[in-house]
Amino acid sequence: MKTRFALIFAVTFLLNFLTVWESGAQRPRIPSPDEVIEQLVSSDHTVSFNGIGGYKALPLDQRTPEVKSALVKALENENERVRRIMLSGDDSMPMYKDEGSAERALALVREVLHLRDPTTIPLILPWMGFSMEIIDFGRQAFEPVLNFVETPPSRTMILSVGGRLMTLRMMVDYWGLSSFSSSERERMKQVAAKYIAGIDFHGTMSRAISLASSLGEVELLHMANALLNNDAVMAKHSSRNRARLQGTVTQALNGTLEVLQYVPYEQRERW
Repeated sequence: MKTRFALIFAVTFLLNFLTVWESGAQRPRIPSPDEVIEQLVSSDHTVSFNGIGGYKALPLDQRTPEVKSALVKALENENERVRRIMLSGDDSMPMYKDEGSAERALALVREVLHLRDPTTIPLILPWMGFSMEIIDFGRQAFEPVLNFVETPPSRTMILSVGGRLMTLRMMVDYWGLSSFSSSERERMKQVAAKYIAGIDFHGTMSRAISLASSLGEVELLHMANALLNNDAVMAKHSSRNRARLQGTVTQALNGTLEVLQYVPYEQRERW
């Protein structure tokens, strides 16, 4: 009996030891802040992306201003890399040819957003999505967003412009039209008119119609309706989304247009 008990004890001890040893062996080493900085500021975007995991692994007290500055620099470098590819016009150059690199690029954007630094807003604007996160910055985000859609940087993806038009519309809906000055409202009106007249079916016209609706600019809605129902004008453009846009204008004119609204950060956290 004693021998059997001793054997069971020994086996149990060995299994527990192996479990502890394996968990320790599999636990990745947390890099030092200097190592993370070196990776993040690398001119090689694949190396820089590897630094994101290291940054996230750092304890909060080791995310020094220098480390955070390197994180922002990584996004600056990535924006510049994408800009150069867009300017080249070379469709054979994929932005993210390595598996998972697109996801890591978005992870970089999210980590910069988590810094809650208003000076980083312009770095976020070229990326699609993130409207609610941008509005989380408050009214200080309005001018950068408006500037972005007024004069998009060269070769900016049209979907990014459409996304920022949506950001503007969400700002108007959330803060109220009366909270904006007459000059701000006029600038937004001009932006809406610009993208309605541009008749782009890849996001900007639809978002411009929604913005015009939130601004109460009925004349712009009628302009959009007239353009979309003009066969001669539409013959010059792809009509793939024409019916959908006509429906959007009709709903806007009828006051039945339903669009995504901003939800404050604290409430989103409970979702």
